[in-house]
Amino acid sequence: MSAPSSAFSSAPLIRVQGLRWQFPQASEPVFDALSFDLPAGVSCVCGDEGRGKSTLLRLLAGQLSPQGGSIGLGADGAPLSPADLKRRVSWHDAHEASFDQQLDQQLVQSVLEQRVPPEAREQLPALLHGLSLQEHLGKPLYQLSTGSRRKVFIAATLARPCTLALLDQPGTALDAPSLRFLRETFARWAHNSERALLIADYQAPEDLELASLIDLDAPR
Repeated sequence: MSAPSSAFSSAPLIRVQGLRWQFPQASEPVFDALSFDLPAGVSCVCGDEGRGKSTLLRLLAGQLSPQGGSIGLGADGAPLSPADLKRRVSWHDAHEASFDQQLDQQLVQSVLEQRVPPEAREQLPALLHGLSLQEHLGKPLYQLSTGSRRKVFIAATLARPCTLALLDQPGTALDAPSLRFLRETFARWAHNSERALLIADYQAPEDLELASLIDLDAPR
């Protein structure tokens, strides 16, 4: 399956070419010859349930290795290994972490310090304020609501230095003020000329200037 490449003129930060992935025992691949470019700014990958949005994020984050094709850097698409991607991509797999009992015992402050290097922590106060997380810094993760827990990892993902940041359905279980703050944050990120943000969701965010759109519901 291939998704339409962006018609935008910005040079790509990440280039995906001929990507293939199939789960064991599956009758057909999730992706087969998927190609697209991710320029700086905000992009969206959208599609219905089971179309492979989260799987694509795991491939881009280096958690999964492509079975075909490549994920590369820049316009020439110089291939990046999963280890390279883990260094360049900011991502938190919320599904995987929901089963991590050791992580559940950690304080929110510690979780943020582990994921955001010292040189980037100056961005955290604004994110913590906008997401109403200051009062939770001294609590272990297991004491947080689903929405507050998600906000911790959204803050860490957005603050961490990276070429590409990935957010999987960032609005799920969030309160209205936090949703407004995220929309404002995404609007500012849309004008970032050095980093890319890829949002995965059922539909593209409204009223947001997108650098590119990857529609996984497009015909095979």
